[in-house]
Amino acid sequence: MQMIDQLHDGMTKAFAKHCFESSSVEKLRAAAEGKADSAEMKHWGITEGQWEEAVAAALADLEAGE
Repeated sequence: MQMIDQLHDGMTKAFAKHCFESSSVEKLRAAAEGKADSAEMKHWGITEGQWEEAVAAALADLEAGE
C-alpha cells in the first residue's frame, strides 16, 4: 500500500485502506471516472477531494499488485 501510506489525512487514509481491501480494480476504476459518492463522504467524514484522493491511491496500489 505504497500510495495509501503516503496519504497524510487519517480519515482519507482509512477510507483508502477500506477501498483497497473491499473493492476490485474494476470497481475503483469506475468510481474514479464517476462522481464522488456523497453517502461515503458523509459516512467517512471526508470531502470530495479527499474521496477522490483515497480512491486514486487505492486504485494505484491495487493496480501495482496486479
